[in-house]
Amino acid sequence: MAECHWNKLQKRLKNIIDPKLNIKFNNSPVRKKTSWSEITIRFFQVILDDEIIWKFPKDTNQQKDMYFCIGQYKISKYEYGKIEFPIMSIINYLDLPKDKLLDYQDKAGLSDVLKSCDKRIGYNRLKTLQLSQAGQKIFNKRFEHMQAIQNINWEKNNATNNY
Repeated sequence: MAECHWNKLQKRLKNIIDPKLNIKFNNSPVRKKTSWSEITIRFFQVILDDEIIWKFPKDTNQQKDMYFCIGQYKISKYEYGKIEFPIMSIINYLDLPKDKLLDYQDKAGLSDVLKSCDKRIGYNRLKTLQLSQAGQKIFNKRFEHMQAIQNINWEKNNATNNY
């Protein structure tokens, strides 16, 4: 059931990704048996041009403690919060109206990656954002042609100003 859900989500995600990008989102849940039960550890990767640029749980913004494996983190002595997994972040992002995309922040730390590869958000709007390292890599790859044009224009302006 979860695999079917992930396949549908991948199709929705593919519809918003800029076609110039060679980007993949890999979800790989691993079931692990313990002495008292079976738990599922969720691994998630974002791969840009065969380079892993973001990993879950390594690159998440969330607290990783002994409760992380069961999807919780300890807030106080008797209070626990729910871990936000990348799939939840993607669903929340895809369900947003277009005018709310730039304001989206998630606990998993995937929001900058999603914004950077979203073809609905243009160069001028994205360049004003403070992006994470992974988001910046996607931004640079997506708009490398625009940056090259700006460099050429800058060199032309400097050449004419020097004479």
